[in-house]
Amino acid sequence: MKIPVFAYHSMNVHGNDYATNDHAALAADLEHLTAEGFEIRSLHRIVEALRSDPESLEGRRIAGLSCDDGPDFDYRDLDHPAWGAQRSVLNILRDFRERHPRAQPALHITAFAIVSPQARAALDRTCMVGRGWWNDDWWAPAAATGLMGIGNHSWDHNHESLADPARPDERRGTFLSIDTIDRAERQVAQADRYLRAKAPNPSAALFAYPYGEANAFLAERYLPEYSARTAPGGGLRAAFTTQSDYVSRGSDPWRLPRFTCGHDWKSPAALQRILEGAVG
Repeated sequence: MKIPVFAYHSMNVHGNDYATNDHAALAADLEHLTAEGFEIRSLHRIVEALRSDPESLEGRRIAGLSCDDGPDFDYRDLDHPAWGAQRSVLNILRDFRERHPRAQPALHITAFAIVSPQARAALDRTCMVGRGWWNDDWWAPAAATGLMGIGNHSWDHNHESLADPARPDERRGTFLSIDTIDRAERQVAQADRYLRAKAPNPSAALFAYPYGEANAFLAERYLPEYSARTAPGGGLRAAFTTQSDYVSRGSDPWRLPRFTCGHDWKSPAALQRILEGAVG
């Protein structure tokens, strides 16, 4: 069993071709994965099968899709100030389904969202163009389509532009510094509660480490313990890094790998090599 999970960033728009635009790459990759005989499954179903019935994943070509940070580009078609109209991630999946109504019956992508409204408002100004393109009013409608789930990408990404004067000793710009109960409760548990209240959906049980970074405290202690004390009916079931590898039978559910668009592949040929590695 070697399952590639792919990560996109819908804010990665530096042109309108495959190598410079994650929207263009995703649209092409859906066709490519289907042509190569891969079944796209939701990450939460992959995780549950990995935990409870790994045999069901053997001998099949399975892939998972995700996108990180949760800007409105995931849900809404928007006019990029430099590169024009951009089809949203969700609408790219809808377009594929319209073209291929019988292909990929389990088509799904998990959008890992930064949860804090205050953090998103600030990041909209510092990381985008300050047009109010980082909202959460679309989370529940997106999940209701059955094509997109909303996962936990932490409270505020521990982003370097969001320094908290009340916590001067907390190193920002990395998630490796989230190494105490207090810090983890703010970044993980607080986000879990808000997300489940705002948009309860199966993908809320999944976490994606900001910057793709998992430390031993989170992966070996905090997340397994948090999952145990909040289940059933809450908590987390798995966490994803950006380690460039395949999900396999022996994968640690709290350190699941993903391949990242623009880093691990920038062309259909490079994607093909990842797919060949899954079946070789």
